Amino acid sequence: MKKKMLSVLVFGLVVGAGLVSCGGSSEFDNTRNITCYTRDTTSGTRDGFFSGIGLKDAAENNAPLKEGTVTVASNGEMISSLKNDVYGIGYFSLSSLATSDLKGVTYNDVVPSEANVINGTYGLTRNFNYCVRDDFNNSTVGQIVDAFLAYMFSTDGQLIIENEGGIVKTDATYSWDSVKANYPVTTQNNSSVTVRFGGSTSVQGIATALTSAFSKLCGNFVANHNHRGSGDAYKNTQGDNKDSSTGLDIGFASREFNLDTTEPLSADSYGLICVDAIVVAANKENPIEKITDEELVDMYTGEVSTWSEIL
Repeated sequence: MKKKMLSVLVFGLVVGAGLVSCGGSSEFDNTRNITCYTRDTTSGTRDGFFSGIGLKDAAENNAPLKEGTVTVASNGEMISSLKNDVYGIGYFSLSSLATSDLKGVTYNDVVPSEANVINGTYGLTRNFNYCVRDDFNNSTVGQIVDAFLAYMFSTDGQLIIENEGGIVKTDATYSWDSVKANYPVTTQNNSSVTVRFGGSTSVQGIATALTSAFSKLCGNFVANHNHRGSGDAYKNTQGDNKDSSTGLDIGFASREFNLDTTEPLSADSYGLICVDAIVVAANKENPIEKITDEELVDMYTGEVSTWSEIL
């Protein structure tokens, strides 16, 4: 199912999965069981993947998944698991594919690529979003957060996102230099001020690159990153944990917020960063090259159990 692209940043998250018998190792035993890997139920990557392939019921619930499905806690753990399992299948953000040493699988006959995300032919996409606190005990932190958001949406910030694997399709019309005078907090020494960032592990690379660049432009504030999953974004900025030891000033989610139910963010405290794509991935020794959404559903629900039923 194709999703309408937004005229903002498109961040590469690609799910490619090609289950056909070409390439791969001659030692591959296609009678072996398929090991399905998934992220935990708070993950935005998981939500994007299962919603995209037509298995929405599994986005936040393990019940639809076959027994033996392996849950991992981050994109990094997903990559590590697939590198060590020739018979595994999983998914993660496209931006991580180039350095993963894994195979990106063609999905519904479309190659996972930045170009295909931009032109709308690649169907496994999702939004990257942010949210901030609606009350700051430290006014300086609040001012730095405001300045950071302005920087993130400037041409300077968007270039950083692009360099971190993002696909830029932007409406940005201003540079940071043209607006920095509107944020006097940037002219003072903020080296003793800590700003807390967290949420989605998929957005962590973008977030750390942005804060690394912006801290130098904003009095050298300390950026504390604690990324454990999209579920932390609301919970630790405006939810029950906002004033706990895990509280955040800015949270990132690689999915939509549940504004009408569990994540009722206040107006003007959240927004879209970019659009991402998800890649279906496998070990390079696995002969899979192409896959469809129907085949993925069958694999994750247990309708098919061995590689011989796919390859």
